[in-house]
Amino acid sequence: MNHSYQDALAIIGIEGAHPGGFELTKQLLKNEEIDHTSMILDAGCGTGQTSSYLAKTFLCQVSALDNHPEMVKHATKRFQQANLSIDLYKSSIEELPFDNNSFDFIIAESTTAFTDIQKSLREFFRVLKQEGTLLSIDMTAETNLDSTSKKEIMDFYNLRELLTQSEWLKAFQENGFTDLKILRSSTVLEELMNSSASNSFVQPLNESLERVMDEHYRLILSYGNSLGYRVYRASKKKGIHHE
Repeated sequence: MNHSYQDALAIIGIEGAHPGGFELTKQLLKNEEIDHTSMILDAGCGTGQTSSYLAKTFLCQVSALDNHPEMVKHATKRFQQANLSIDLYKSSIEELPFDNNSFDFIIAESTTAFTDIQKSLREFFRVLKQEGTLLSIDMTAETNLDSTSKKEIMDFYNLRELLTQSEWLKAFQENGFTDLKILRSSTVLEELMNSSASNSFVQPLNESLERVMDEHYRLILSYGNSLGYRVYRASKKKGIHHE
């Protein structure tokens, strides 16, 4: 069986796979005005680590969503073991199962880039309340990434597109977002050099999963200076209507 990168993350149950990991997540959330009245969507919740942290730390109402059945299983188990009343949905962020103006915050950690970006941003904008905030950690092509390299990366990660920083900012604007900020910017190589994370796994991997993860590490080492990540912060402001 051939597994995708997303399959590998889900089956292995890797947490904080996004750059900066869980420590970055905690820093970002600490800087926001979140309290017990906040309604938050964890879009692409993975194993539920961020959702659990939000519910425990801020006592807020969290909705967690992921499209991968294995990730949903991991998250379900985590929430049950911690006795957390988090609403969990198996669904795509391209078609969110929520009413308009439902959330004060959306956090999307290494999720949006793996979808139809325009559809996902449109949905984020729709379900955010007026004055709501989107925090999105996303894979971003540096300007020196050539077309052949770009295709190799897109093929492996099954991406429809691989946007540069300016293309991401344009996409947010086109879908109604304002007050765009880049809270963090780095290349993959910079992240690797600053990371204390280990590439070892608790359980031995089968051949297919091992191949996928080996190829993932080969790509990030090969394109460490040409592939990056950004933390984008965007708002939905009153008085700005977007069709």
